[in-house]
Amino acid sequence: MQKRHFKVFSLIAALAVVCALGMSRPGMAEGLMERAKADGLRVAFYNFAPYAYVDDSGDLVGTDVETLQAVLAKMGAKIEDAKATDWGALIPGVKAKRFDVVAAGMFVTPKRCAEVRFSEPTFGIKQAVAVAGGNPKGIENYESIRDQGLKVGAVSGSAQVGYAQTAGIAEENIVQLPDNPTGVAALNAGRIDAWAVSAPGIRQILKGITDGSIDSSPVFDTVGGKPAVSHGAFAFRKDDGDFVDAFNQELAAFIGSDEHLAIMAKHDMTADELPVLKTSEICVE
Repeated sequence: MQKRHFKVFSLIAALAVVCALGMSRPGMAEGLMERAKADGLRVAFYNFAPYAYVDDSGDLVGTDVETLQAVLAKMGAKIEDAKATDWGALIPGVKAKRFDVVAAGMFVTPKRCAEVRFSEPTFGIKQAVAVAGGNPKGIENYESIRDQGLKVGAVSGSAQVGYAQTAGIAEENIVQLPDNPTGVAALNAGRIDAWAVSAPGIRQILKGITDGSIDSSPVFDTVGGKPAVSHGAFAFRKDDGDFVDAFNQELAAFIGSDEHLAIMAKHDMTADELPVLKTSEICVE
C-alpha cells in the first residue's frame, strides 16, 4: 500500500515539475497567434520600394509592411521587429524560424509554394524593364532582349530571373545581381542592356533619376506566351497554417478597401494592380 501511495505521489510530483517548466518557458509551446499578440511577429524584409524599404527619415515603409501592420492590428496583433535581409536568405530564414513572416513583395510561384505557406495575394502587377535613356535598342520586353542577344540583369533568385529563362534568354546573358542600386549602376555602366523589375519597381527607379539616363520599356503582361501578372503575398512557415487562415480572413476584407488603396497610392501603386488570382490558383500552375 505504501509503495502504491509513493508511486502516485511520484507521478503527481513529476507532472507538477513538467507543468512548472512549461509555465516558465511559454515560448516553447506558444503558437504563432499567441506570439503575434504578445511579443509580435519577427518580420524579414528586402529593402526594395515600393514593398518594404527604409525612407529618407529612416522609417520602414512600403505597401507590404504597412499592409501587414494594418491587418495584424485588426487581429489584435503587432510586429515585434523587422530586419533587412538578403533576398536569397528570406525563405531559408523563415523556415529556420529566424523570422515569422516575409514582407518583401515576394511573388507567389509554384516552386516557392513547395517551401512556404503564402497568404492570399496583396497585389497583381505587370512587368517592365529599365533601359538606357531614350531606349536606343528598342527593348520592349524579354523577347526583344533575347532576339537581339542582349544582356538583362535581375535580382538574384527573383521572379525576373525566371521570366528571362522562360523567354529563352541565354543563361550567359542573364546577370544576377544583389539589389536594385547595383542593377541600375550596371545599366548605367553598360554592363547590362536592361534591368528587369516589375512595373511599380520601375516607377520607383525613375522617381529618383531626373537626368534622363534611365527610361522604362513599355509595360507588358506576358512572357514566352504565358501570362506574367505577378502576384505578391506574405510568406509564412507551412506549419503555421492556422495563423495564416485567420490572417487571410482579415486580409480578404482589407484588400481593395479604401485603407488599402491609400497605402498603395502612397507608394505609387494603383487599383489596376490589385490581385486577380488566388494563391491556390497560382501554386498549382
